Amino acid sequence: MRNTAQSPFIFMTSSSLVTITDRRAGNIKELLEGIREVSGSSIYHHSHQVYREWQTFGRPPIHDFGYWVGEVIREKGLGERLAAVDPTQYDDIRSFRNRLAEIIEEHLASDPIINQAPPGSQFNFCESTSVILDTGTKAGNLDEFIQALGMITRRSLYYHLFEARIRLHRFDNDFSIWLREHLEAPEIADEISKLDISVYSLEQIRGHLFIILGRHRGVPPRELVKKVVQLPAEMIELLMDTISYPARSLNRFFDDQIKLKDLPDLRARGNNRKGGDK
Repeated sequence: MRNTAQSPFIFMTSSSLVTITDRRAGNIKELLEGIREVSGSSIYHHSHQVYREWQTFGRPPIHDFGYWVGEVIREKGLGERLAAVDPTQYDDIRSFRNRLAEIIEEHLASDPIINQAPPGSQFNFCESTSVILDTGTKAGNLDEFIQALGMITRRSLYYHLFEARIRLHRFDNDFSIWLREHLEAPEIADEISKLDISVYSLEQIRGHLFIILGRHRGVPPRELVKKVVQLPAEMIELLMDTISYPARSLNRFFDDQIKLKDLPDLRARGNNRKGGDK
């Protein structure tokens, strides 16, 4: 691994401008027509935005299509089949859209009774336009990268992990690509690439990143968080919960091997939070 990256990692963030289209669906047939015909940004809005807002423990979120079919028009079986289609496992919107359409077409082929949405509960198709902004935070080596992970917002994490797949059309993320190509740290990069981002909230993902980086840095993840994270107290608590359970045995291993006084101080002097939910 290089001591200094060939190029620094520039932390970006994104916000979405949401607009409501004039397209609505009141039943399964109309939903299918909409899924076939609306823009890719509309499919993206109804499938991915929920991951950016999901912050609680529990089961992974359900995208709007699966939720509406299962909970609003009470097509439970079809809703479960649609909800099982994980948008994060697709590196382009077209393939995800086609899979949803296939499932609904298969359902309609059985000539089912068509339920209507209650008044006021139609599916309103919206569209998202992403606005990309530079947070002003950069990392030129692994220590700076770890420090930055404690400062950046959830939206920045979302941009570099979730939006990257669609933007790059590959099952990877911006962090791993930089670590692999600019810092020559393929083992760390590969481990982050294999992290299943669909089953964790963004703060849980941040915790798992600290576990991975702490392992390779030779620092227990809890100590890493204490030294570098500059998030609100409730987020620190959530991070610690995420880290403590899966890494309990790992911490014991590290604690036996490394004395705390020997740990590097990763804090940057006068380091203030530069990023923000813009």
